[in-house]
Amino acid sequence: MNGSNTQRTARLGSCFSISHDKDVDGIASAAIVWRYAKKKGLNHDFALTDYGSFDRAFSKTAELRNTLIIVTDLGLDNHSRTGVIANLSKAVANGCRVVWLDHHRWPKESIRAVLGLGNNPVLKINHDFCASEIAFKVLMPNDKISEELATIAHDTDFNLREIEVATALTDAVSILRFSAIDKREDITAALFPLVKALAEDGISGLWDRERGRFKDDVLEQRVHHYRKEKSKRMRKALSGHCDLEIHGCLVRIVELPNGVTSTDLGTYLSDSNNLTIEDKKLAVADLLVTVGQGGKIGFRRGSEKVLCDAAAKLFNGGGHPFAAGGDYGMYDDFNAVCDDIFATLASSKDWVVPDAAQDAAET
Repeated sequence: MNGSNTQRTARLGSCFSISHDKDVDGIASAAIVWRYAKKKGLNHDFALTDYGSFDRAFSKTAELRNTLIIVTDLGLDNHSRTGVIANLSKAVANGCRVVWLDHHRWPKESIRAVLGLGNNPVLKINHDFCASEIAFKVLMPNDKISEELATIAHDTDFNLREIEVATALTDAVSILRFSAIDKREDITAALFPLVKALAEDGISGLWDRERGRFKDDVLEQRVHHYRKEKSKRMRKALSGHCDLEIHGCLVRIVELPNGVTSTDLGTYLSDSNNLTIEDKKLAVADLLVTVGQGGKIGFRRGSEKVLCDAAAKLFNGGGHPFAAGGDYGMYDDFNAVCDDIFATLASSKDWVVPDAAQDAAET
């Protein structure tokens, strides 16, 4: 989707990118944009952000001049739209151009708003790929390092977990991000070394292929320790799960432990080898729901019977069919939260793949 507004500006001399700070797809997308900027001879800077924190990242764009602004792995929801568009409009008035590459579900109003910006805005949304794959195809289609980064991001974002380094990089991102949050440090600064290494040398900048580990001994030790602690926390969290069959689909809700991402827990809960509690074997749920103490809800699917983005929409969220997020709000009673989530999911069949819903109705 491309905008049609043709506004003449001075030559673009720099590139500023904004990407998601929470996972490998966001980090890899930022690295691919960095490689693109270097190829084009543009001065480059970037910011990483998460949903609910757009103001700080996008406010920087209002001060830019004659800059190519590339946004990756971030959807524009109704809540954030007004502030984001206001800042980007100021940037465009200063000679900037906007390119937005994403794979999440967008409200029609947000699509129109981005395409309504001046100076030929570009908006590419494709739900069949992760953001890094889109960035690779659009910006660096002949670059082998960008292609490898896109492959690694796809493995993590679509929850395939087939590439060892993809899983390791996911843990490294979580470690550095959680540490920055705990210390109230800037997340972009904390993740800068990872993005820089990936942009300069691809995964080889971080990973020792022969030994199957990070080149940085300290990071490797931190990942090893993190995995041990993470496994303990996820096993404990599973013991307090709530299950209910809704519209013929098994829904499982688990409270998200501190220091564990919804992606981590979703991956853990989708592996049948992890689902034994006191000698009782649990089935893999069709829809996996994680609830964080801050009220954020994560959705991951354990089967193709469900659509995570449609489920998240019921909770003012979004994403894609494989993974999505929403917002419940602050709470005190986890069991009461489970009851509310179950009731909301029961009120709609939009999140159930039509064939699955029909099969349930006939049985």
